[in-house]
Amino acid sequence: EWKGWMQYMFLLYHYYHAEEVYNSIRIMITCYVWMTGFGNFSFFYLKADYSLIRVIQMLWRLNFLVLFLCLTQGTSYILYYICLLHTFFFFLVYAAMAICRGVNYSKYGIRLKLAIVALLIFLVWDVDLGLFEGMFGLFLGQTPHPGATSGNLYEWYFRSTLD
Repeated sequence: EWKGWMQYMFLLYHYYHAEEVYNSIRIMITCYVWMTGFGNFSFFYLKADYSLIRVIQMLWRLNFLVLFLCLTQGTSYILYYICLLHTFFFFLVYAAMAICRGVNYSKYGIRLKLAIVALLIFLVWDVDLGLFEGMFGLFLGQTPHPGATSGNLYEWYFRSTLD
């Protein structure tokens, strides 16, 4: 129910260009992405289903409408950054839970895995080692276009750091 109210607020914010609630919307988006990540974590923890079918189902649910809009409206995928965030963090949770899945149920194994993921996130986004550009610069360009006036790489960095 909370996610539904947040989506309603996102629509109002974007439709009416309500800049005065920008910070609240940023917090809501962060909460929304966290809840989706926690839902994926819980699914993998409880069901231990790492099949290709599960991955395809998630990618379909997260991206079908966005890809349809991109193809029919001629818009860029980065404009729908929330779907990109959900997709990226789905893969992050999937990788964290699927790699060495035998330790997911030990007392310290899952904690160690989560600490490693947190360290990787810190190194990629917060420490200027060139890891972000190395990882995402391979397939995200820096050419300006509508929706990403500084290029997709900067827009992805801005959105993924912010939320």
